[in-house]
Amino acid sequence: MIERHNKRWPSKKEVLDKLFLEWKPEITIESIAVEKALGRVAAEDVCSCHNIPVVRASSMDGIAVRFKDFEAGNPDTENWIYGQDYVRADTGDDFDDRFDTVIAIEGVTLLSEGGILISENVEVKKGMNIRPCGSMLKEGDLLVKQWTKLTPSDLSALVMGGVTEIKVTKKPTVAFLPTGSELVAPGTKLTRGKNIDSNSILVKKMLHEMGADPICYPIVEDDPEKLEKELDNALEWSDVVIINGGSSKGGEDFNADLLKKKGTVICHNVSAAPGRPICIAVIDNKPVINVPGPAIACFYSMDWCVREVVNRLLCQKKRTRKTITLELSEDITYHPGMEILCKMEIHKTEDGYVGRQTPFRASTVVENLTAPGVFITDPGLGCHPKGSKVEVELLREEEEL
Repeated sequence: MIERHNKRWPSKKEVLDKLFLEWKPEITIESIAVEKALGRVAAEDVCSCHNIPVVRASSMDGIAVRFKDFEAGNPDTENWIYGQDYVRADTGDDFDDRFDTVIAIEGVTLLSEGGILISENVEVKKGMNIRPCGSMLKEGDLLVKQWTKLTPSDLSALVMGGVTEIKVTKKPTVAFLPTGSELVAPGTKLTRGKNIDSNSILVKKMLHEMGADPICYPIVEDDPEKLEKELDNALEWSDVVIINGGSSKGGEDFNADLLKKKGTVICHNVSAAPGRPICIAVIDNKPVINVPGPAIACFYSMDWCVREVVNRLLCQKKRTRKTITLELSEDITYHPGMEILCKMEIHKTEDGYVGRQTPFRASTVVENLTAPGVFITDPGLGCHPKGSKVEVELLREEEEL
């Protein structure tokens, strides 16, 4: 049975808009070695410090000669002396200023006595096969733009331009507080009434992937005083705090009351599920996000909310995943006005992709967590019927489907 929808719940966009009006993020810049900058975000435009080549360089493997020796046609070169009449000039190499032209090595035979033979079909032109100063890179050329997330190729360009240190946005520190007296650490033998804290590793790795530095706290029991103490500690040492669990209306769900007590609450409930009872507040100008306990609800809250908070601190825009068009093999029904995260089972056929929802309550936790795709329903419809085509975001490489 589908839970009744309260139309007063704000949409994800409304929640984020309100949060970003209330919260004034403090962007911190730091200088780090280019060697350590992979995946970091450049905080300013970075330009080349020098010219390449500094003077000139050969554009290919060959020999450097004086063009004046060829003005009347190809000379007799069998008795030429290396270092006096010609020198080697390999790709990218500078060479003696006495020489001004490069002949490709494919057109030359090097003789054992030191002379050379030049093929008859080689036409020598003054200055050929030479890259002038700055032809590969000029001093002042832009290497990377501000707010670029740095790739290995970007790092190569920076080093080529003489840059060894770069200013980047500091990785936001995000604290994660798992709460619940029923939780036990991974590796603990389960007993009646206990559950494994699997969300800590989920959140930690998602934060790493987002570009943040996670701080995962030990499990906090369902005790308001203990939680408040840990929250105060987390607020002191982090830029963002995530509290996991205790966001709904259970007998031990008091975390939302704590956020109301300590800061400005942005929302408690959103028209998106699973994870509807998310509670978001701003405390000491820091976002504090109380995400629901179920693993798939935790994933969804991290994906639509925490990811955008981290992006804001890194000065990054929302990144889109690769999508495929999929034909539904079963209906997807839901209340209009709600955005439902549908983890999708996907099968590749000769005609394309076919798939179905792995329902939050009617599938196993593992089926939900490991499904290869995700589809967000249109809140204005209420049903996506069997046979209809939908766009599904891929959580795995397409080759793995």
